[in-house]
Amino acid sequence: MKAKEQLPKCSNCKRGRPIPLTNDVICPIKGVVSANYSCKRYAYDVFLLKSKRKRTLNTGDFSHGDFSITNMD
Repeated sequence: MKAKEQLPKCSNCKRGRPIPLTNDVICPIKGVVSANYSCKRYAYDVFLLKSKRKRTLNTGDFSHGDFSITNMD
């Protein structure tokens, strides 16, 4: 998701710090707020976005014939 597509909320703002026990956010401007709250000073932080893990490929399941064009059975 790009920054323009991201909904503004304090859980992905660069100023907010999450509170793990209550799922709220500590904002230096507004104080303790809900994770879905957003204010005028919202600034998107790309590094708070959780990235997906890369899938691993089990190469032991393939043989040389799987990649051959001449062997079309």
